[in-house]
Amino acid sequence: MPLAFPSLSHGWLAFGFFNIETDLLLLENRFFFAPEFCALIADLAGRAGDRDWAGKLPGWVIDRAGDVGDLHRAIQGRGLSGFIGEVYRRFPFPQRPEDFKQRPEGRLNRAWVETLLGRWARPEDLPVAVRAGLERFDLDGFVFDRAGLTQLVDYVWRGGLPGWRGEVRPDYLLDLEGRLAELGSPLRPAS
Repeated sequence: MPLAFPSLSHGWLAFGFFNIETDLLLLENRFFFAPEFCALIADLAGRAGDRDWAGKLPGWVIDRAGDVGDLHRAIQGRGLSGFIGEVYRRFPFPQRPEDFKQRPEGRLNRAWVETLLGRWARPEDLPVAVRAGLERFDLDGFVFDRAGLTQLVDYVWRGGLPGWRGEVRPDYLLDLEGRLAELGSPLRPAS
């Protein structure tokens, strides 16, 4: 479930996994897959020492708010409109609270999710700019300080609000944690 995170540019922003059966993340109306986000973090951690750094994150943008859908209504099964509603129509919120855990095998549903994104969103390489020392992280105009970026990385590491099913993390996260540990990066997850 996405949570609110503080940004320097827009106040509190929604970021995170929005369905336990996929590894797609949202940042307001931007969508991108967690493996690419983690690869970006590993790359920038290795490059953003004393110099500014710029890159791109492959993603999708849904321009009309109504086309995104209503997460809370979709979770309740009452509002299955927009992109999020379509995802919840295919993968409803679990009936049992103990089943509400992020699936480490979300990649298995990626092809279906990408097809659905093609109907609702436009593909876009989201520009990323990072100040030296990771003091400022700008993802397509959404700006976070280092503490805010660290919170985003930690959220993905934990598997969002529900956590990872069985405490099993996907390989892309283990690779990221290894790279951040190797670099002694301040972005390394706390847990």
